[in-house]
Amino acid sequence: MIEKSGGRSVHSARILVGIVALYVLAYCGPTIPIAFPRYPSGTGTQLKAVLEGKRNLGVVAARPPQSMLNRIGYHEDFSATIEAAVEAQIIKKGFYNVIDLSSRKERLRELAHSQSGLTMEALNLGLEEQVEQMLVVRMTNQPYSQCKVKKVNDLAGGLTTSLMARAGATDEKPEFEKDTAVMFLTIFVQGKITNVETGRSVSHQYSKAYEYFNKPGDLNCPSELAAFDGALQAAAQELASNLSPQVVTINVPLMEDADDLHEEDAEVVHEYLSSGNAWAEARDYEMASQSWRRALSESNGDSVSALWNLAIYSWYEGNYDEAETFFKRALEGGGPGMRDSAKRELFSEFGEQKRLEEGGTR
Repeated sequence: MIEKSGGRSVHSARILVGIVALYVLAYCGPTIPIAFPRYPSGTGTQLKAVLEGKRNLGVVAARPPQSMLNRIGYHEDFSATIEAAVEAQIIKKGFYNVIDLSSRKERLRELAHSQSGLTMEALNLGLEEQVEQMLVVRMTNQPYSQCKVKKVNDLAGGLTTSLMARAGATDEKPEFEKDTAVMFLTIFVQGKITNVETGRSVSHQYSKAYEYFNKPGDLNCPSELAAFDGALQAAAQELASNLSPQVVTINVPLMEDADDLHEEDAEVVHEYLSSGNAWAEARDYEMASQSWRRALSESNGDSVSALWNLAIYSWYEGNYDEAETFFKRALEGGGPGMRDSAKRELFSEFGEQKRLEEGGTR
């Protein structure tokens, strides 16, 4: 789920992996799931500005001229195929709510092909179907193909020949690499997301060669048609990776230790902390927060566990300023025990998400 392209993204991804690994190994108690979007490194800044946090997405593919596909013998419905592939990859990212436009698809495909009238139709969709973003996919040029010969591993065949030679059944020498025909098929596909209300847009162009291998040792060139489905899937995956944020979820552990408090306060504070954590296990985080606030009050603002839990709850609610205040108070009041590597990394990730939420760039 975690994107690893770009220097900063790689760093953040490693932080998340470290957080998850440390906590999963060391903790089995109640948690709060924190979900946040990780924008792609290349188009992320522009994509965030276009989306404005709106997630209702319609997907439509322009119907290409049939002449573009006749040459490779493709007679299926290209628009329906690429729409389904892109929607499947988009859904995996977990960010958009994909709106069903099946009742209007034919008209939308024609409008997308002619590139006229689509803006007004999109506005109507926004009013009638709650579509906030429109992703239009177009084939911008006819496919380009090359057939080449490459060395391909044939471990199974080589081992079979080797065993037969040992048994005296053949004089052939085993070949573990064989010359094999490979079809390199490049399709040219553009995806463009437009904010229905503002008209702002961001696009990505796919034009990579997809390699379709014949069986090891087969020098007959595979057909372009055989490679086409794989090329479409690769294009859909790249469009989704560049035009959709990836939602990342980490389950952040809660605390209920009251050992840092005076004995006369510790018992009642611990009861409120335990009650809050029980509500959290039942996924009623609002009720949980009320118990934690009571624990904080009973401790005269000193309970590190209450501060920590309220920081996590505020982050979950998207209240970054309040979460930052609680985090800092917890880290300052908790001493060395609150400054282990897992908590430092978690606070670092929180700071990065707060910066991005406030308009910073990755």
